[in-house]
Amino acid sequence: MFKEYISDENMIDMAAEVARSMDPELYELGKNHYYCGRVEWTKLFGPRIYSVVDDGKKNTVILHIDDFSKSTCACVKKHFCEHIAAVFLHYYEPWKLSNGSLANKNLAPGKKRSKENPPPQIKNQVLDIPVTEGGPVECWHEYFEREYVQLQETTKHSLRYTNYQLDELSYSTLQFNDFIGNVFAHSDNWSSFNRKLYLLHSILFFMARLEKSVGDVDLSYLCIYQIENIEDNFMETLDSVMSVKRREKCRPFFRKAVELVRENLLREKKQMFDWINIYRLMCATLLDSQGVESETSCLEEIMKKLKKSRQGYYFAALGLAGLKMLLQRNDDALAILQKIKKKNIEDMFFYLQNLAGGKEWGDLLVWLHWLDDEIKAAGPVFLEGVCDYCILAAKNSQASEEFIKLVKSWLPRSFDSYADYLMTAGLFREWVELHISYWTYDWRNVDKGALRHLESRDPAVLMPLYHQWAARLIEEKNRKSYSEAVRLLKKLRSLYNRQKMGKEWNAFISRLASRYPRMRAFQEELRKGKLIS
Repeated sequence: MFKEYISDENMIDMAAEVARSMDPELYELGKNHYYCGRVEWTKLFGPRIYSVVDDGKKNTVILHIDDFSKSTCACVKKHFCEHIAAVFLHYYEPWKLSNGSLANKNLAPGKKRSKENPPPQIKNQVLDIPVTEGGPVECWHEYFEREYVQLQETTKHSLRYTNYQLDELSYSTLQFNDFIGNVFAHSDNWSSFNRKLYLLHSILFFMARLEKSVGDVDLSYLCIYQIENIEDNFMETLDSVMSVKRREKCRPFFRKAVELVRENLLREKKQMFDWINIYRLMCATLLDSQGVESETSCLEEIMKKLKKSRQGYYFAALGLAGLKMLLQRNDDALAILQKIKKKNIEDMFFYLQNLAGGKEWGDLLVWLHWLDDEIKAAGPVFLEGVCDYCILAAKNSQASEEFIKLVKSWLPRSFDSYADYLMTAGLFREWVELHISYWTYDWRNVDKGALRHLESRDPAVLMPLYHQWAARLIEEKNRKSYSEAVRLLKKLRSLYNRQKMGKEWNAFISRLASRYPRMRAFQEELRKGKLIS
C-alpha cells in the first residue's frame, strides 16, 4: 500500500535526510517506539503524513514527504525527534521489504545514487541484521517485525484469505501458521534447545502483535478456539525450555520474554490471552532469584504510576503478589492484594494453590479467612478446589478443626467435598447425619458406592437415612417413585435382618402398608416386591 502513494524517490530522499540529520540516539529511540507498536495511527493526505505516537504522552507528528526537513512533532524537541523517526520507520520498513534491494540500486536507469543520498544507516547501524542462533534477542524481534509486516501485506492479496473477513483476528490461525513457518525456517541448523527458544519468542511475538491489533471486542466461538490453539502452542513450547532455566547465557532471552508478557499484561483492554497466568508461570520457571528481584523492583515502580481504579493496576498487583510469593514474602503478597478495590475470586486461586503446594498451612488459613465471603459466592469448580486444599491441610496440619470448620461454613455448596472427607475419615454417623440434614441429596443421586461401603462397615448407621429416603419417595405419589421406594425398602429389610431385628421390621412394614391403604399403585408395588402378602 505504501508504494502506491509514496514514490520510491520520495522514500529514498526521506531516508537520506534521516541519515544525514537525525541524532543516532534519537533514531534508536524512534526505532524502539516503532517496534513496540507505539505508532498509534497514521494518515497519508497529499504531501504529508499525519500520525500520533504514544510514549506515555500522545505526540502529534506531521511528516513532509516532499521536504522531510520540515517535518514537525508536538513534543519539546519539535524537529528530528524520536517520534518522527518512529513514523518514518512505520512507512520505510514495509517499503523496503516490498522493494527488495532498491535502496542499494540506482535511483533510475542510468542514474547512480549520489553520496548525498546514502541509505538510512546511523553510526554503521545496519537495519538488515542477520538472524543468528546466538541472538541477540532484539535482532530476533526486529526480524519478526519485518516478517509480520510483510505477511500482512501479502495476505491482503492472497487467494488463501479471500474467504475470510479482512482483519487479523478472523484468519489468525492461517496467519499464525504462515508466520511461524516463515521465521522458524531460519533455525533449521540450530541446536535443539536454541530452536525451542527461538520458537518461544516467535510465538510470543505473534501473540503480542495480535493482542495489540484487536480492540475491546467480544470474541466469537471460532476466534476463541483459534486464540486457545495459539496459546496452547506457546505453553507447550514454554514447557520444553523450562528445564534449562538456570543457563547463564539464556538470561537475556528469558528477560525479554518476561518483558513482552508484562507489557501485554498491563494493556488497558480486554485481553485475548491469559497474560497473568503466562506471566506468573514464566517468572517462576525462567527467572532465577536475581531475575525475580529485578522484575519485582520493575513492577513496583510501574505500579506507582498506575491508578488503582484501572485494569493495569489490578493485573500489576496480581503479578507483583506472585513475585512476592516467589521471594517467600507471603505477608507482602497479601498486603498488595488487599489494596485491590474489586477482585475476581478466580484470580486468587493461584495464590491458594501456591500456599497449599508449599505446605504453608498457617498462611493458607489466613488467606482463606480473608477470602471467606468471596469463596461462599464462588463458582463450583473454584469452591471444590478450595475445599480440597482445606481437607489436605486438615490431614497435615495442627489446625485441622479450623480448616474443617471453614468447609462446613460453606455448606450446602461444599456438600460433596465435606461428605467425601467424612467418609474417608471413617466418620460414618456424621456422614449419615449430613445427608439427613440436606434433602437435595437423596437415594437417586447419592453415591451408591459409598452406600455399599457403609453397608459392609457399619450397616446400622444407614437405617435412619433409608427410612427418611423411603418416606420421601412415597410422598411423591407416582408409580416410578413407588418402585424406587420398594427397592430401598428391600435394602432396609436386609439391614433389619442383619441386626436380628426381624420383629421390628415386620411391625414397621405393616404400619407402613396400613398408612397408605388408598394408594393402589403403592400397594401393588409392595406386593410385587414381596414386602407384603
